[in-house]
Amino acid sequence: MKGKILLLFFLTMVLSACQNTNQSTAELTPDVRSTDNGTESKEITEGQADTDQNEQNEMLSMSIGYYDLTGEFYDEMLRNPIDHDYEVEFNEFQNSKEFSTFGWRALVSKYTEEWDKELNQVYKKLLSKLDQEPKEALIKSQKEWLKHHLSETEFVEKAFIDNSYLGSQGLVSLETVIMGRIRERTMQLLEYRHLLDGEVEFVYQSKK
Repeated sequence: MKGKILLLFFLTMVLSACQNTNQSTAELTPDVRSTDNGTESKEITEGQADTDQNEQNEMLSMSIGYYDLTGEFYDEMLRNPIDHDYEVEFNEFQNSKEFSTFGWRALVSKYTEEWDKELNQVYKKLLSKLDQEPKEALIKSQKEWLKHHLSETEFVEKAFIDNSYLGSQGLVSLETVIMGRIRERTMQLLEYRHLLDGEVEFVYQSKK
């Protein structure tokens, strides 16, 4: 029971968005993704995908679009191609006979990498558009965000993952939280770019 409660806790951490990876992010970021295999199981309840999407939308309302008062940026984020393809692929996988905890984690990891690529791209684009003082401030901000991101991941790994406290699904929970933090930071930087030049550009192109 305790493990299930903690699992739900980690999944809802994505909602709280922790306010604040791949060496290319500001040339600062080591790879933080875990690669251990999880034990296969199928414990996703009916309607989980719809719940996940609703939670993502609620997270957006809490953490994205503070500065763009027109609402245009928020609407763009609701339609972003990475979330769209993740939802489609998750729904297909959830209802397939091949479903497993290991496969679920691999799917989350796949889209974590896509968000990481977007983070790298928009960070570099922002740096190219800023004057020296705001550029230095952004570099400092990104370093602080990265420090928190890696420290938080390390804590959860040492406290709950390395000792198998959460079981195999703990690995899925951790990967989901990592994706959520990178996703939110990417959207924050995308909003800053939108304020500067009105652009919302994703490197990722929808495949679904």
